[in-house]
Amino acid sequence: MTFTNTIIQFENVTKQYDNDSVVLDHVSFEIEKGKFYTLLGPSGCGKTTILRLIAGFTEASSGTIYFNGKRINDVPANKRQVNTVFQDYALFPHLNVFENVAFGLRIKKMKNADITIKVKEALRFVNLEGYENREIKEMSGGQRQRVAIARAIVNQPEVILLDEPLSALDLKLRTEMQYELRELQRRLGITFIFVTHDQEEALAMSDEIFVLNKGRIQQSGEPTDIYDEPINRFVADFIGESNIVPGKMIADFLVEFGGQQFECVDQGLNQNEQVEIVIRPEDLAITSSDQGKLQVRVDSQLFRGVHYEILGYDHAGNEWLVHSTKKATVGEEIGLYFEPEAIHVMRFNETEEEFDKRLEGYEEDYDAN
Repeated sequence: MTFTNTIIQFENVTKQYDNDSVVLDHVSFEIEKGKFYTLLGPSGCGKTTILRLIAGFTEASSGTIYFNGKRINDVPANKRQVNTVFQDYALFPHLNVFENVAFGLRIKKMKNADITIKVKEALRFVNLEGYENREIKEMSGGQRQRVAIARAIVNQPEVILLDEPLSALDLKLRTEMQYELRELQRRLGITFIFVTHDQEEALAMSDEIFVLNKGRIQQSGEPTDIYDEPINRFVADFIGESNIVPGKMIADFLVEFGGQQFECVDQGLNQNEQVEIVIRPEDLAITSSDQGKLQVRVDSQLFRGVHYEILGYDHAGNEWLVHSTKKATVGEEIGLYFEPEAIHVMRFNETEEEFDKRLEGYEEDYDAN
């Protein structure tokens, strides 16, 4: 087995608690050094279980977990080069900021002078210089989160695990902390593995995302790839808003839906194969009825500040969601225009390996031309 820049690898890892249902089902993936990863999915999908397995807080029922090429299934939590930032931060209320950050170093019996240097350096990294003597109860939610991160990085781990650490913050502070966390990870160069059920958070912060559902990884990749090329209905629906309608692949670069045929960029599927079509709401432009590729009767409209959210139905009964700066009128028929590149064709029951191979074929044809 060859490990290049890989720091963590799961190989067919399954986790089942007693006689309960399987929480993780033969999960395999690799984590590279120095990147920001996000485990994304609904409650109960297995993302926190992956974090606990990496940290050593629970054991795999089967499969192998590697850290820097070495099997760590039986390595205790305190011997692993990882630190965890919990959802509730798990700070000690009776200790001030300095002592909270210094706690792990004191357990290691480090000299006081060295502890002082390391704690101040960690607090500087999270913009909390001068807060050493502040009581935890006097800190805001965002400041407490920074203290928890400082406590994690002061031990100089190779990996930091973050279990929904922003979920308790209000929207404005949460957005600010997203930027701060991402910038902190870049400055430190440490591998971050972040757990969330918030897809916007995942898209904004990650180098790579693992989308999980029912104990399995549905799709992994860079945020733009997952958003633009979802592998199945779950991913398309979970990552952002999508129009998903039934269709048929007539031939390479030609697909049918809504009772009409349209040029697309997909290929490599069977002729007349039943498929699902995805078009993002922002990729639909409103035109007059006669100039649109599709004709849609407007059913409702909401103003969302930066755009109108328009809902309508085509002649085949398919529902279409449109995000547009143009205002429509409920009851009128409008045209929808979209480019061939906006159409994404999803195959039923396609594995991620089959999907990636199909996309590679597109890239090869594009390079050849």
